[in-house]
Amino acid sequence: MRHRATPLFVLLSLSLPAAAPASAQQLPFAVVATAPSAPAPGDPVVLQLSGQWPDSCIPEPARARLTRDGQAIQVNLNYAGLTGACQTVIRPWSLEIPAGPLPAGSYKVEVTVTYSLMPARFIGSGEFVVKVPEEATFWVPGFSANGAAGALASTLSVFNNSGQTAVVTPVGAWDALGERTTSDDSVSLPAGEGISLDTRSLRPGQAVQMLAFRAALRMTLRATLERLEPVPEGLPKPPKSLGRVELPVFSELVPAGMTAVAGDITFSSEECSEQPLARRRVNLTVFNAGDRSATFVLGTPNGTEDSAYPKPFDVPAKSLVQFNDIPTAGLAVCSSGGAFLSVTADQPFLAYVSTSRPESAPGILPYEIFPALLGR
Repeated sequence: MRHRATPLFVLLSLSLPAAAPASAQQLPFAVVATAPSAPAPGDPVVLQLSGQWPDSCIPEPARARLTRDGQAIQVNLNYAGLTGACQTVIRPWSLEIPAGPLPAGSYKVEVTVTYSLMPARFIGSGEFVVKVPEEATFWVPGFSANGAAGALASTLSVFNNSGQTAVVTPVGAWDALGERTTSDDSVSLPAGEGISLDTRSLRPGQAVQMLAFRAALRMTLRATLERLEPVPEGLPKPPKSLGRVELPVFSELVPAGMTAVAGDITFSSEECSEQPLARRRVNLTVFNAGDRSATFVLGTPNGTEDSAYPKPFDVPAKSLVQFNDIPTAGLAVCSSGGAFLSVTADQPFLAYVSTSRPESAPGILPYEIFPALLGR
């Protein structure tokens, strides 16, 4: 018969004074989470158990048994009949237990442990909800411009990663002239299918805009800026793609008064030489989502003393404005780690920094996009 070492938590409890704090954690204990963290009906839910164990015989999948009665789930860790020695040392533990697809509803999980000749002992619990994914708003830039070296055009691909039909609804569009009217026709997307949405239709005289859509959180989004080879007038062939670069998909506005950061902006050794070749151009694009005119302040948190920053920009309400050729003097574009730019505004906003090289040879995509973010 196995001789079990005295658990350390017992020894510790014997040595504690009578006025031990009530918050002291008894061992073993279990914390319950799920993957995915917000499961939808039909998702294969996995219970993620973790905690600390009072000895080296931490839980293993073979000892876990899951039972479900409606919306009550119990996981029992069975140690009855365990043989072999267990070292008395506190150890972290984790275990993943499939719970299978579950219907919509609120679920409670209880975790127990059973030892020989002893009733099951409660060591932790958790709750989670299975529900249809909620909708949220996302913002994405749109481009359309033609030049001698070719055309620029934005793309937005949406894939329904949920288990049911989802809807994508246009919310609005804004450019340097302010808010503009767009189609409000929703698009239904069956489960497991993708679609391309138009982001390149702009009003005359505008080359860039910001668009907003509403969609379920389980949608997978990819926005890109594509460079197209110029097609001589009169030829019917479609333009050849010279490559694409990722565009930001923003999931929330930056609140007024907070600072977002974009980077790293790094120039090549040729651009940083004593007699540099033509350096790339650095641009700032800002979207004022507020109802009043906003003052944006562009800063360089890792710049040098001779920096031209901080630099203010005024942007009308509900409009998107691009500022070209912002100064690069004082930016750490030639340093290890590159330059970072900070953006602050007194209205809710979005912003990104872009760079463009002067190259126009086929196969070269001379653009980079740096979204301004609060952080991870």
